[in-house]
Amino acid sequence: MAADHRENTLVRRVFLIALAVVAVTLASSVYLIPRQLNRVIAPAPSPSAGSQPSPWNGPCAPTQLSLTGFFRECASVDKGLSCPTGSFDHARVGRLHGTKHDFLLYVEVNGGYHGPGTYALAPWPHATLGVPDGVAKVAIREYATGRLWESTAGSLTIDNLEDGGYVYAGLGASTYSAVDVELNIAGWWSCT
Repeated sequence: MAADHRENTLVRRVFLIALAVVAVTLASSVYLIPRQLNRVIAPAPSPSAGSQPSPWNGPCAPTQLSLTGFFRECASVDKGLSCPTGSFDHARVGRLHGTKHDFLLYVEVNGGYHGPGTYALAPWPHATLGVPDGVAKVAIREYATGRLWESTAGSLTIDNLEDGGYVYAGLGASTYSAVDVELNIAGWWSCT
């Protein structure tokens, strides 16, 4: 009986500690991430005269990704195209359906994945996905043109099921540029 009481007390303590860690993480994310990204993510430049940006349909539904900058639209996760289980050494690829454009979303933590949680996004040290450099990466590819934007700042959260999470990122054209942010994305992603 005493052993059951000690076990229940231990389980209760572990639960309360885990709950406190989650609460502190969420509170600091809500407070710190927007302030840090405001320093790093510059306003997106206007598209060139030859391009035709989408009309803004925001605010987006809670289940959609918000794309601002080069595109201004809400995108829904259509379906996962490549959703390997286990580590994030291979990119998760999902198709997004927006108001005027479709996109591919890439999520990868190759060489630095330590389980569900939040990963900082930084400029890519290599020009491609699939390199085990330990850097969390998010990319958006416009489906029709193939144009790619790579994460340069922000955060990527991977949920406990490891098939989705939250992304808040500034992305630049895929030319290694850590300065030129053209597209911002925020919202829940999934690969199922």
